[in-house]
Amino acid sequence: MEALLAVNSVDSGVSVGPSQLGGLGLFVNKDIDGEILRIGREHTYSIYTCLELSKKIKDQTEPPVIKSLLGFYCNGPPNETRILICYMIGFEVLRRLGKLEGYKELQQYLNVLLRTEIGNLWQDEEPLLESYYELEPGNSLVNATLLEKQSGEVSELSRFISETWRVTFEEHAIQQLVAAVRSRTLEVPRKVSDDDDFSVDVTLVPLLDFANHDNSKQNAYFDLDPKTDEIVLLAKRPLSGGSEVLISYTPVEEMTRMFITYGFYPRSDGLKVVDVPFWGYHHFDRSEELAQYVFQQRQPTNLQFVLEYADGQLVDLFLNMASNYSFAGLIGPDDVPTVMENASEEQIDGALSTLLELVESYFAERVERAQEFAKFCDDYEAENGTKNIRQLVQFHLELYNKYLDKMRQIAPRAGSESLYDLVMVDGDDWVEHRLPPVYNFLTRELARH
Repeated sequence: MEALLAVNSVDSGVSVGPSQLGGLGLFVNKDIDGEILRIGREHTYSIYTCLELSKKIKDQTEPPVIKSLLGFYCNGPPNETRILICYMIGFEVLRRLGKLEGYKELQQYLNVLLRTEIGNLWQDEEPLLESYYELEPGNSLVNATLLEKQSGEVSELSRFISETWRVTFEEHAIQQLVAAVRSRTLEVPRKVSDDDDFSVDVTLVPLLDFANHDNSKQNAYFDLDPKTDEIVLLAKRPLSGGSEVLISYTPVEEMTRMFITYGFYPRSDGLKVVDVPFWGYHHFDRSEELAQYVFQQRQPTNLQFVLEYADGQLVDLFLNMASNYSFAGLIGPDDVPTVMENASEEQIDGALSTLLELVESYFAERVERAQEFAKFCDDYEAENGTKNIRQLVQFHLELYNKYLDKMRQIAPRAGSESLYDLVMVDGDDWVEHRLPPVYNFLTRELARH
């Protein structure tokens, strides 16, 4: 850590230490107003800086490590994060081959990645995730993680490294590196021309990547100094010595995406969103017919909830139906534009009221099943002790129970103002952050243990 501090901060005006948010955080050692940290592009890791670094390293192995791994691991559609992961795996292979002498900074950072505790699902065992899939088959992000783990690519990569260079790179170490890179990347501007044109790169920024996320208490932000091509961390207001530096990873906090990527649920004051699979996943009279209607009309199968947090607690929630007309099938069988154009206000209110009651019955069912799964997680004998999926289950229990409590309190019904105490019909700025829908009759093969 001292090596990283020396490289990235002239006077070591920052330090890394335990955070009240959990894990480690970045702190200022003295009163600061303005620039906190300045990091040269050559001390960051993007696919471009990694390419330049790989050219400098004398890799006389046969076949060449980086080139071979890129061909083996990145042979699908281009993905910036995946390529960056491949570079970091390649650098670790070179280190184990003794090829990184003189690259102390890189070796120090590889240690950081390999020792970082990650709370996301990449460290959970497949049988546990498969059991969750049985509980919640419509969660597209969890499904993607499970499919990636089931693909066997980590074990294939470990075997490829062993057979090609006679180096032992354990599967759990590869998984750790993958999870660490994904959880620590930032989107950093890069100047691409003299005309003030910029691109955004997925980048690992040592030291800066210890800064935690908190949208309500954010006191710093990072930007590019176009004159020097350096990444600069700046205070939004004067900070006293010992203050933790808090930045924003994203302005809109989609809770499932935050957990899958970073391994935590933000509980700072303010609004957050979460998508819950519904159409095609809750079975009731006409459910199959309505699920088919939603699919044909290309409406989301997910219902999005806007959550309000205060003092770390979920204090309120709303069903966000802005630009979501999946409920139109409850009014009539015609296409959505026709239904919504011809429907009366009473019909729309009636359909929304029916939807709220359906969600209530669905969540009541989910509470019991989620509680059973939480107990299963407690009893499950995980080899390495990671049961991060339990965080997801506990979050959903909190969501379900809050909704049920609110339904009991306000009893929303058609024609009453209380209906819109639970339904949000404005707020189009949230819509683009909805998760991809998973239509449950478009099945996929799931491996079983």
